[in-house]
Amino acid sequence: MSEQPIITPEVPEDSQKKQEAKRKKEYEANRKALDELCLLYPEVFDASKPKPLQIGIHEAIATDGKLSKTRIRRALNLYVRTRSYVACLALDAERVTLGGIVTGKVSAEEATHALEKLVEIDRKRALKRPAAGKAKGPRKNTRKPAGDKTRPGQAAKVSVEAAPAPAAKPVDEASSGDRMQSKLAALVNKRSN
Repeated sequence: MSEQPIITPEVPEDSQKKQEAKRKKEYEANRKALDELCLLYPEVFDASKPKPLQIGIHEAIATDGKLSKTRIRRALNLYVRTRSYVACLALDAERVTLGGIVTGKVSAEEATHALEKLVEIDRKRALKRPAAGKAKGPRKNTRKPAGDKTRPGQAAKVSVEAAPAPAAKPVDEASSGDRMQSKLAALVNKRSN
């Protein structure tokens, strides 16, 4: 038997635009549902200071009857995938119920999984960022310093002083991957006040 190459059909550009528009529409619906959830339960859902949620909190929200199950699913889907929520899942962090009551703690397995997700999120973000070498060139500072009363085209008085040389940074023997892992572990274990 001879193996034949797998041929993947090319996605037309029009179809790709439709998919992108659909994703954007779904994200906006999820965002709107999350905003409603944050307004209904501000003591539990805070995008700037998320807290680990009770396992099965969706059932408690559904029982409350203020949102449909679809809106609850949309809101929680977006909320629990945010980087700040994943980062709050540190070992022994307290999980909260709808009333803000502590109901348990984050287990070691859950904290480890959260750390893996953080690394994955950061890796994906790094891939999306433009490469450092692809900058168009140095940006010119077009803003005038405070107190500069020169007119456009008029030369400003400049005093030249010797700037102190920056301190040399000590060379770290650990690899950059080890440093990143330790920083991520510290971030995950950091408790919000």
